Amino acid sequence: MKLSLKKAHLAEMIEHAKHEFPNEACGFLAGKSRKVSKVYRMANTERGGMRFTMALKEQFDAARDMRSQDLDMVGIYHSHPNVRPYPSFRDIQLAMHPECSYVIVSLINGMPEVRSFRIKNSMVEEEEIDAG
Repeated sequence: MKLSLKKAHLAEMIEHAKHEFPNEACGFLAGKSRKVSKVYRMANTERGGMRFTMALKEQFDAARDMRSQDLDMVGIYHSHPNVRPYPSFRDIQLAMHPECSYVIVSLINGMPEVRSFRIKNSMVEEEEIDAG
């Protein structure tokens, strides 16, 4: 499997992660058939560098907007400000959407690295990102 997105989407997630540093950034990726067409930035209500919780109102607003545009939630992204881009134990425990990609933006050593994963039944499988 692979997640397809535009370089502009990748840049938007990285910029969001940098803007929120040293806290985690988070958001949704919307589109069709594993192809991203829109990034929804969310507020991290936990305001920390080791966890995130998305604001409920923003989640509902994003879901309503996706429905109005006939888009699906194809991914959930968040940043790891100071660690490698691999799902943490908590990330795996809270992964409730096996149909979605889980994208992690790492800013370790100031060098952005982005990886995507599928998480189902606590099993983590990395997937390719096609950023064309």
